[in-house]
Amino acid sequence: MKRLLTAPLGALLVFGLSASGPPAFAAPSGEASPGADQAGDIHDDRPDDGGSVGGDQSTETTSISAEARAWADANGFDLSGFEDYTPPAAHVPTDADIAAFEAWMSGGSNPRNQVMSQIESAASESIANELWNYCNTIWKKWMNTANVGSVVSRTSGLKNVGAIQEGMFAGYFGALIGGAGAGQDGYFNAAALVKDGFVVSSDGATYRLHNMADGSIAYEMAAPEGTTVSEDEFPDGLTAFTDFLPLEARDATDEAIALLGRYAVEGAFTEPGGVDRDVYQAAAQYVNDEFGEYYGQCPGPTAVKGITALGVSLDAVTEDRVGSSVGEKEFTASFFGADSAAADLWRLGFLPSFDGVTYRLHSGKDGAVVYEVAAADLPAAETTPAAGAAGANRLAVIAGLVAAALAAGGGALFAVRRIRKPH
Repeated sequence: MKRLLTAPLGALLVFGLSASGPPAFAAPSGEASPGADQAGDIHDDRPDDGGSVGGDQSTETTSISAEARAWADANGFDLSGFEDYTPPAAHVPTDADIAAFEAWMSGGSNPRNQVMSQIESAASESIANELWNYCNTIWKKWMNTANVGSVVSRTSGLKNVGAIQEGMFAGYFGALIGGAGAGQDGYFNAAALVKDGFVVSSDGATYRLHNMADGSIAYEMAAPEGTTVSEDEFPDGLTAFTDFLPLEARDATDEAIALLGRYAVEGAFTEPGGVDRDVYQAAAQYVNDEFGEYYGQCPGPTAVKGITALGVSLDAVTEDRVGSSVGEKEFTASFFGADSAAADLWRLGFLPSFDGVTYRLHSGKDGAVVYEVAAADLPAAETTPAAGAAGANRLAVIAGLVAAALAAGGGALFAVRRIRKPH
């Protein structure tokens, strides 16, 4: 059976979103895949959010500590950009707005990790998290007022809206940081739009500019045509990746625990060079999308689900860190010559995660935690030739491929010609 799937790469790769319905295929054991009828969300950017746009839309009032506010004041982080902001009445975009919109959608990225790293290097992780969560709560109130999701087809990209809005939030957030390094690529495009009262959405086929005041469409343009890549162009074995992943949790092995130690010291993920970029990026999209079909959710939310099942509460920033640390990028890259402990763990049937304090191994469709250890207690492990500082890869995984395409709705589109093969 041949099928053409087209969707924004960034949203698919990281959040597991899809503009098409789930195709049926055989699971490794011969049973029907659970992806199409499993309870809960499918291909979602948050676990079990009941179908809300972009996951958590909570606007419960939060406070900010005197320490975090003092740091913001002393370091030029303009909290007034959130606290005192009121979207202007609905209006027609200017030429400058349209230019910023086109630039953001074609080349924007979600700079959350870059922004957070910048604050953490000057302050602390706790202050960075506090500032992010405080401003994000205010942002959610704007988005609820705009109600952007209501104008996007529920069958063609409802979930994409939330991911794109988070990308814009990160861009605007980053543009409000003063001093050297502020306003990195894409930040000011998002900031220009937000300041003029606009926010963006995409349903995979159309990019839209909305008035934040009421969600009305102010401008729209067709998404660029996608690049068609056939599964026959993928490296051998990649399309059968579910062979490595059990639906039932399996116990952690000594080999897996040793790999977790290696995983903790491997430095930031670096995408392989010298490869066909269209094939590589389409393969990454495929792995994340198919994972959602098989497990019911994409890798990050599967790991988050396993952690929250233990009664552990994760804030949005920590949840994002976990979602970025389960290794689907490394697994894909391993078929293009890259070596990593995360990819080796996938082949043993485990997903690794790190929340900033604890390393865990997950297994099974619910992401059950089958092993955990505090970072401070993790046994020393031999590093690979490419290894870097301990834990660095878990704190800034959005690099290379993802940094170029994450969830702003822009960048290249990939159409993967699906040729179903027995798994």
